[in-house]
Amino acid sequence: MKKSLAIIVIAIMLGAYWLIQRSPETVSAVGAPTPLVVIDPGHGGWDPGAVRGSLYEKSLTLEVAFRLGAFLQRRGFRVYYTRSRDAALSSTVLRDLTQRAYAANRLGASVFVSIHVNTEPSGTMAGPIVYYTRESRASYRLANLVTENLAASGYHHPPRPIRQWVLDVSHMPAINVEIGFLSHSGDAVRLQSAQYQALLAEWVANGVSRFLGR
Repeated sequence: MKKSLAIIVIAIMLGAYWLIQRSPETVSAVGAPTPLVVIDPGHGGWDPGAVRGSLYEKSLTLEVAFRLGAFLQRRGFRVYYTRSRDAALSSTVLRDLTQRAYAANRLGASVFVSIHVNTEPSGTMAGPIVYYTRESRASYRLANLVTENLAASGYHHPPRPIRQWVLDVSHMPAINVEIGFLSHSGDAVRLQSAQYQALLAEWVANGVSRFLGR
């Protein structure tokens, strides 16, 4: 009887091990010594986001997201991208946003960082702005730390509370980093620069690292 029980226990353990090896999401959900940062490049596929001529928000957010992920990985963080190519996660905006937040929740992320590009009709506003959910003190602290580092861009817009679905349904500290205004001619030029994209990514990475105690 004891021998049969031992065999069953061993079989269950081997089966669980096999599942973990086959499913990186399971490993992330269980948790590891290093924090997991979920990076969400806004828009994608059928949804271009803000557009200025041949410039598309969906392309700029992906470029900056990859650079941000590289900085964080070099500092020892685990990174997950909600998308890694020009594709939407679903056929409607609400479902698409829900899938992004759901991925972060499912993986047990420590931090959720959504990357977007702003736009407004006057064409006068410029520089990065960080949005957070008012109800989350941790999100506000994360937004402040990222904002402090983004001030190196020459702009210092204070972090702003916002009701945004993808942030509201995330179970961890979550922010939306608007990396600039596509409606501003100067920002539009800067955002195309690989050097400026790298700087933006590094500034955001610095804020996230400070928030996570590294």
